[in-house]
Amino acid sequence: MGNPQYAERRNFPRFDAPGMSVSLRTKGRLSRLRGVVLDFNRHGIAIFLDQPVARRGEVMLTIHGTQAAFEHEVVGVVHNCTAYAEGYRCGIQFRTDSARQFDPDAVRSALAQLERSFAA
Repeated sequence: MGNPQYAERRNFPRFDAPGMSVSLRTKGRLSRLRGVVLDFNRHGIAIFLDQPVARRGEVMLTIHGTQAAFEHEVVGVVHNCTAYAEGYRCGIQFRTDSARQFDPDAVRSALAQLERSFAA
């Protein structure tokens, strides 16, 4: 059984995120991948990439082009990555309680604020 905080994530609506993109770094990779955000909430994000990322792999995400300024790198775990003709749709769950997450309280607050901006 997983962390109860994350078990409830599907109880929250996801929001379209027009104009939002991400760059992400995976373990063992020096370069960053760029992706387009499909939907978002404070618990996770769905993105579209031109190449796959390993399921259950940890990633470091930087969010770009948001309505509100977002200046944090967020730890996430890839929960799924499905191939399509044009690329890969990947679902990533944020792991702000990770030991690798810098300033987790500020990141959680910023993610909640970003979610509110898309909900408005």
